[in-house]
Amino acid sequence: MKKLIPSYILAFLIGFMFAIYEPLSMYATNVNDFWFDMFIILKPTILLFLTIGIGISLLYTIIFFVNKHFSENLHVYKAFVIIGIIFFIATYIQGNFLIGNLPRLDGTDIDWGSYSTESIISAIVWIVVASIFIGVTIKFKYDKVIKIYTFIICTVFVMLSTSFLTLVMNSEALDRKDTITASTNKNLNQASNKKNFFIFLVDAVDSQIFNDVLNRSEYKDTFEDFTYFPDTMSGYPFTRDSIPFILSGVWNENETNFQEYYNNAFNNAKIFEELKKEKYSINIYEDDFKWTGKKASEASNIVEVDKKINITKYLKQILKYDLFKYLPYQLKMFSKIETMDFDICKIEDEFECFDWEDKAFLENMKNNDIEIINDNYFSFTHIEGGHSPFNCDKDLNEIEGGTYEQKLEATLNIINKYINRLKENNVYDNSVVIILADHGFNYDYHTGRQNPILYIKGTNEHHEMRESDIPVSYCDLSDAYIELIKGKSSEEIFKNIDYNRKRRYLLYQYLAEDHMVEYEQNGKAWDEDTLEPTGREFNR
Repeated sequence: MKKLIPSYILAFLIGFMFAIYEPLSMYATNVNDFWFDMFIILKPTILLFLTIGIGISLLYTIIFFVNKHFSENLHVYKAFVIIGIIFFIATYIQGNFLIGNLPRLDGTDIDWGSYSTESIISAIVWIVVASIFIGVTIKFKYDKVIKIYTFIICTVFVMLSTSFLTLVMNSEALDRKDTITASTNKNLNQASNKKNFFIFLVDAVDSQIFNDVLNRSEYKDTFEDFTYFPDTMSGYPFTRDSIPFILSGVWNENETNFQEYYNNAFNNAKIFEELKKEKYSINIYEDDFKWTGKKASEASNIVEVDKKINITKYLKQILKYDLFKYLPYQLKMFSKIETMDFDICKIEDEFECFDWEDKAFLENMKNNDIEIINDNYFSFTHIEGGHSPFNCDKDLNEIEGGTYEQKLEATLNIINKYINRLKENNVYDNSVVIILADHGFNYDYHTGRQNPILYIKGTNEHHEMRESDIPVSYCDLSDAYIELIKGKSSEEIFKNIDYNRKRRYLLYQYLAEDHMVEYEQNGKAWDEDTLEPTGREFNR
């Protein structure tokens, strides 16, 4: 039975790396990107650790006794132990040292063929590790080297444990999250026969490209009565900071953790104060909703969620990430990772969480009539829009190898149906309608995402679509909302803007939000040649 000890140690070290070290390190590094706290995920973490550890131990036990039944030499069992050690060491190197150029997980279809250099390096590492352990075992015999191998894997465990504990203790990973909120579908299909204020945000829609798509489409009249502001600057390149900034005008300069910024932005959003004064029902439809505290409960469709997690869905997301990070590049495609969504792990008791996907929103409009209410009504709705993956045609039929332009055609189709629905229910004229994106899009990734769409219609506006050359920044929206609530038209807002202004833009890399670089736009919003760094950075 002593011969089984190395395999049992190996089994639980594999379990530790995949079930404890990786998921909890990921959590500690990105605490504010998750709705749960570490204490909520301890149960599934321990469950996964025990499942992996006990499962592999049982497998080795079976191999040991079957092999012993047929041969006292135990060559098969020993070979499997060596294979396990090779797997552990190679995956440790792969997942901790060969991660400098991992694909981004933002929903984009990953072209694994473009990672040929990484695939070669990965293959070399696995071959070298296998060659060393196999070669040493053949030369010095298994019984002589197994203690050394056990010492090596235990040393790796000590390094992982030290790194893990340091990371956890120096982060906010052990802080409890007092409240967990969710955006539900409650009131999603309502509108008022008095006053409405609709903000409809479609993700990742570039103004210039969208305008070209619009002019070639059958929906040219969609934005009749609207004013189009082509020279619009977003504040950030990604959704995370864009949403609270759009609603509040409060900049995130990395002075606090993101959750504190998010709450501060929502708590101090002037639009919500004005809507409350005017007795609007406030509804926020946001897939990744983070607003917590007393004020968050003032939104009619927001509920406090029980601190429970769907273990099966959580473990599925974790295992996808483990496979993505630790498998060699030749096998990473089988992780099917493209994105991770931990919001689906919330347990829905008596409510249905809002689903931002284009198809889900379109189906909701098809299957539900608008309920007309007497109270004034406000909704902020964020849907998938032009966000990757580009997997549908203009009618939202699923396709392979789609393009960004096709996704914009689908987005335009949804916008058209959204506006026509208001008209058909006689709640269009008494409504402010703002169609915008959180940021633009650029195939080159970070730069070129600063020019999103912005179309605005005030109450009782009727005219052909107008185009305004006012140089708008999303920091101007907060005041514009108040003017629109008070009855001003889309042509009357932004009047105090200086045409020679310089507009601010804070650029960061995806999943590296703690390092922001300030830029100023000295020309048109879409012109990257006039988007210049100021030399200021905001780090946390």
